[in-house]
Amino acid sequence: MAIVLRIFLSIMKINTTYLRRTTSLLAFLFLSALVFTNGCALPKIIILNDPLSAEEHAELGRIYESQGKEDLALLQYRAAVRKDPRQAQAWLLLGDLAYRRGDYGEAETAYKKALNLQPENGDIGNNLAWTFLMQNKRTSKAEKLVREAMTFTPGHKPYYLDTLGVVLLRLGKVRESIAALKESVTTLPEDKSGFLAEAYGHLAEAYKAAGEAVLADEAATTAKKYAILR
Repeated sequence: MAIVLRIFLSIMKINTTYLRRTTSLLAFLFLSALVFTNGCALPKIIILNDPLSAEEHAELGRIYESQGKEDLALLQYRAAVRKDPRQAQAWLLLGDLAYRRGDYGEAETAYKKALNLQPENGDIGNNLAWTFLMQNKRTSKAEKLVREAMTFTPGHKPYYLDTLGVVLLRLGKVRESIAALKESVTTLPEDKSGFLAEAYGHLAEAYKAAGEAVLADEAATTAKKYAILR
Protein backbone atom coordinates (compact mmCIF):
# COMPACT_ATOMS: atom_id res chain seq x y z
CA MET A 1 0.00 0.00 0.00
CA ALA A 2 2.81 2.39 0.87
CA ILE A 3 4.43 1.71 -2.50
CA VAL A 4 1.14 2.43 -4.28
CA LEU A 5 0.71 5.75 -2.49
CA ARG A 6 4.33 6.73 -3.16
CA ILE A 7 3.79 6.10 -6.87
CA PHE A 8 0.67 8.24 -6.78
CA LEU A 9 2.42 11.06 -4.91
CA SER A 10 5.32 10.99 -7.33
CA ILE A 11 2.87 11.41 -10.19
CA MET A 12 1.24 14.37 -8.47
CA LYS A 13 4.63 16.07 -7.94
CA ILE A 14 5.48 16.22 -11.65
CA ASN A 15 5.61 19.91 -12.55
CA THR A 16 6.37 19.72 -16.25
CA THR A 17 3.99 22.11 -18.01
CA TYR A 18 3.56 19.82 -20.99
CA LEU A 19 2.47 16.89 -18.84
CA ARG A 20 0.51 18.69 -16.11
CA ARG A 21 -3.05 18.31 -17.46
CA THR A 22 -2.54 14.75 -18.70
CA THR A 23 -0.99 13.83 -15.36
CA SER A 24 -3.91 15.24 -13.41
CA LEU A 25 -6.34 13.16 -15.43
CA LEU A 26 -4.27 10.00 -15.01
CA ALA A 27 -3.90 10.66 -11.32
CA PHE A 28 -7.62 11.16 -10.87
CA LEU A 29 -8.41 7.94 -12.73
CA PHE A 30 -5.69 6.16 -10.74
CA LEU A 31 -7.28 7.22 -7.48
CA SER A 32 -10.70 6.22 -8.73
CA ALA A 33 -9.36 2.76 -9.52
CA LEU A 34 -8.00 2.47 -5.99
CA VAL A 35 -11.30 3.41 -4.45
CA PHE A 36 -13.37 0.98 -6.47
CA THR A 37 -10.99 -2.00 -6.71
CA ASN A 38 -12.53 -5.05 -5.06
CA GLY A 39 -10.60 -7.57 -2.98
CA CYS A 40 -7.87 -5.19 -1.78
CA ALA A 41 -7.52 -4.08 1.82
CA LEU A 42 -7.21 -0.40 0.97
CA PRO A 43 -8.33 2.48 3.18
CA LYS A 44 -11.05 4.79 1.94
CA ILE A 45 -9.61 7.70 0.00
CA ILE A 46 -11.28 11.10 -0.04
CA ILE A 47 -10.29 13.42 -2.88
CA LEU A 48 -10.28 16.93 -1.44
CA ASN A 49 -9.14 18.69 -4.61
CA ASP A 50 -10.59 17.77 -7.99
CA PRO A 51 -7.55 17.52 -10.31
CA LEU A 52 -9.59 17.80 -13.52
CA SER A 53 -10.41 21.04 -15.29
CA ALA A 54 -13.93 21.87 -16.44
CA GLU A 55 -12.93 21.05 -20.01
CA GLU A 56 -11.60 17.65 -18.95
CA HIS A 57 -14.79 16.84 -17.07
CA ALA A 58 -16.83 17.80 -20.15
CA GLU A 59 -14.62 15.67 -22.41
CA LEU A 60 -14.91 12.72 -20.04
CA GLY A 61 -18.68 13.22 -20.12
CA ARG A 62 -18.65 13.04 -23.91
CA ILE A 63 -16.70 9.80 -23.78
CA TYR A 64 -19.17 8.28 -21.34
CA GLU A 65 -22.09 9.49 -23.44
CA SER A 66 -20.61 7.96 -26.60
CA GLN A 67 -20.45 4.66 -24.70
CA GLY A 68 -24.09 4.92 -23.67
CA LYS A 69 -23.19 5.57 -20.03
CA GLU A 70 -25.55 8.51 -19.60
CA ASP A 71 -25.59 8.53 -15.80
CA LEU A 72 -21.82 8.88 -15.67
CA ALA A 73 -21.87 11.48 -18.45
CA LEU A 74 -24.42 13.52 -16.53
CA LEU A 75 -22.21 13.49 -13.43
CA GLN A 76 -19.24 14.71 -15.46
CA TYR A 77 -21.19 17.54 -17.11
CA ARG A 78 -22.45 18.66 -13.72
CA ALA A 79 -18.90 18.53 -12.39
CA ALA A 80 -17.74 20.63 -15.34
CA VAL A 81 -20.20 23.46 -14.70
CA ARG A 82 -19.49 23.35 -10.97
CA LYS A 83 -15.78 23.68 -11.69
CA ASP A 84 -16.31 26.57 -14.09
CA PRO A 85 -19.84 28.02 -14.41
CA ARG A 86 -18.63 30.13 -17.35
CA GLN A 87 -18.28 27.09 -19.62
CA ALA A 88 -21.14 27.59 -22.08
CA GLN A 89 -20.34 24.39 -23.95
CA ALA A 90 -20.54 22.33 -20.76
CA TRP A 91 -23.93 23.86 -19.92
CA LEU A 92 -25.09 23.05 -23.46
CA LEU A 93 -23.93 19.44 -23.19
CA LEU A 94 -25.69 19.13 -19.85
CA GLY A 95 -28.87 20.62 -21.29
CA ASP A 96 -28.85 18.36 -24.34
CA LEU A 97 -28.43 15.19 -22.29
CA ALA A 98 -31.01 16.24 -19.70
CA TYR A 99 -33.47 17.01 -22.51
CA ARG A 100 -32.97 13.63 -24.16
CA ARG A 101 -33.56 11.96 -20.79
CA GLY A 102 -36.84 13.86 -20.37
CA ASP A 103 -35.59 16.06 -17.53
CA TYR A 104 -36.89 19.28 -19.06
CA GLY A 105 -36.48 21.26 -15.85
CA GLU A 106 -32.74 20.63 -15.66
CA ALA A 107 -32.44 21.13 -19.42
CA GLU A 108 -34.18 24.50 -19.12
CA THR A 109 -31.84 25.61 -16.35
CA ALA A 110 -28.76 24.50 -18.28
CA TYR A 111 -29.84 26.17 -21.52
CA LYS A 112 -30.59 29.42 -19.69
CA LYS A 113 -27.09 29.40 -18.22
CA ALA A 114 -25.59 28.71 -21.64
CA LEU A 115 -27.68 31.42 -23.30
CA ASN A 116 -26.61 33.99 -20.72
CA LEU A 117 -23.02 33.23 -21.69
CA GLN A 118 -23.69 33.11 -25.45
CA PRO A 119 -26.81 35.25 -26.03
CA GLU A 120 -26.45 35.19 -29.81
CA ASN A 121 -26.20 31.40 -30.14
CA GLY A 122 -29.33 30.46 -32.06
CA ASP A 123 -29.10 26.75 -31.28
CA ILE A 124 -29.22 27.39 -27.55
CA GLY A 125 -32.22 29.70 -27.90
CA ASN A 126 -34.02 27.15 -30.06
CA ASN A 127 -33.33 24.36 -27.57
CA LEU A 128 -34.54 26.49 -24.67
CA ALA A 129 -37.75 27.13 -26.60
CA TRP A 130 -38.28 23.38 -26.85
CA THR A 131 -37.98 22.97 -23.08
CA PHE A 132 -40.81 25.49 -22.69
CA LEU A 133 -42.90 23.58 -25.23
CA MET A 134 -42.30 20.27 -23.50
CA GLN A 135 -43.37 21.78 -20.18
CA ASN A 136 -46.38 23.57 -21.69
CA LYS A 137 -45.31 26.98 -20.46
CA ARG A 138 -44.03 30.36 -21.64
CA THR A 139 -45.07 29.77 -25.25
CA SER A 140 -44.86 33.45 -26.14
CA LYS A 141 -41.31 33.53 -24.78
CA ALA A 142 -40.55 30.46 -26.89
CA GLU A 143 -41.73 32.30 -30.00
CA LYS A 144 -39.44 35.24 -29.20
CA LEU A 145 -36.49 32.91 -28.67
CA VAL A 146 -36.98 31.12 -31.99
CA ARG A 147 -37.41 34.31 -33.99
CA GLU A 148 -34.21 35.66 -32.44
CA ALA A 149 -32.47 32.36 -33.21
CA MET A 150 -33.26 32.78 -36.90
CA THR A 151 -31.65 36.21 -36.80
CA PHE A 152 -28.56 35.10 -34.89
CA THR A 153 -27.96 31.84 -36.78
CA PRO A 154 -29.66 32.17 -40.19
CA GLY A 155 -27.93 29.07 -41.55
CA HIS A 156 -30.08 26.92 -39.25
CA LYS A 157 -33.34 28.62 -40.17
CA PRO A 158 -34.95 25.47 -41.69
CA TYR A 159 -34.60 23.71 -38.32
CA TYR A 160 -35.84 26.69 -36.35
CA LEU A 161 -38.88 27.04 -38.62
CA ASP A 162 -40.02 23.62 -37.45
CA THR A 163 -39.81 24.81 -33.84
CA LEU A 164 -41.61 28.04 -34.75
CA GLY A 165 -44.38 26.07 -36.44
CA VAL A 166 -45.02 24.08 -33.27
CA VAL A 167 -44.94 27.25 -31.16
CA LEU A 168 -47.43 29.03 -33.41
CA LEU A 169 -49.74 26.01 -33.36
CA ARG A 170 -49.70 26.07 -29.55
CA LEU A 171 -50.58 29.76 -29.69
CA GLY A 172 -53.57 29.03 -31.93
CA LYS A 173 -51.99 30.70 -34.97
CA VAL A 174 -52.76 27.76 -37.23
CA ARG A 175 -52.26 29.39 -40.64
CA GLU A 176 -48.97 30.94 -39.58
CA SER A 177 -47.94 27.56 -38.21
CA ILE A 178 -48.67 25.85 -41.52
CA ALA A 179 -46.70 28.49 -43.42
CA ALA A 180 -43.66 28.08 -41.16
CA LEU A 181 -43.76 24.29 -41.32
CA LYS A 182 -44.19 24.24 -45.11
CA GLU A 183 -41.13 26.45 -45.43
CA SER A 184 -39.27 24.15 -43.05
CA VAL A 185 -39.96 20.94 -44.99
CA THR A 186 -39.08 22.57 -48.31
CA THR A 187 -35.76 23.98 -47.09
CA LEU A 188 -34.47 21.20 -44.83
CA PRO A 189 -31.68 19.15 -46.48
CA GLU A 190 -32.99 15.96 -48.04
CA ASP A 191 -30.45 13.85 -46.17
CA LYS A 192 -31.78 15.05 -42.79
CA SER A 193 -34.50 12.40 -42.74
CA GLY A 194 -34.98 12.53 -38.97
CA PHE A 195 -35.66 16.25 -38.98
CA LEU A 196 -37.89 15.94 -42.03
CA ALA A 197 -39.91 13.19 -40.35
CA GLU A 198 -40.51 15.42 -37.34
CA ALA A 199 -41.32 18.51 -39.40
CA TYR A 200 -43.81 16.65 -41.61
CA GLY A 201 -45.37 15.17 -38.50
CA HIS A 202 -45.84 18.65 -37.08
CA LEU A 203 -47.23 19.83 -40.42
CA ALA A 204 -49.77 17.00 -40.30
CA GLU A 205 -50.87 18.20 -36.86
CA ALA A 206 -51.22 21.76 -38.13
CA TYR A 207 -53.29 20.66 -41.14
CA LYS A 208 -55.48 18.59 -38.85
CA ALA A 209 -56.03 21.62 -36.59
CA ALA A 210 -57.03 23.59 -39.69
CA GLY A 211 -59.59 20.94 -40.64
CA GLU A 212 -57.71 19.91 -43.79
CA ALA A 213 -57.87 16.14 -43.40
CA VAL A 214 -56.52 15.20 -46.84
CA LEU A 215 -53.43 17.38 -46.50
CA ALA A 216 -52.96 16.12 -42.94
CA ASP A 217 -52.96 12.51 -44.17
CA GLU A 218 -50.49 13.34 -46.94
CA ALA A 219 -48.11 15.02 -44.52
CA ALA A 220 -48.41 12.12 -42.07
CA THR A 221 -47.60 9.63 -44.84
CA THR A 222 -44.53 11.63 -45.84
CA ALA A 223 -43.46 11.78 -42.20
CA LYS A 224 -43.60 7.97 -41.99
CA LYS A 225 -41.54 7.68 -45.17
CA TYR A 226 -38.74 9.79 -43.74
CA ALA A 227 -39.00 8.06 -40.37
CA ILE A 228 -38.13 4.75 -42.07
CA LEU A 229 -35.00 6.37 -43.54
CA ARG A 230 -33.66 7.53 -40.17
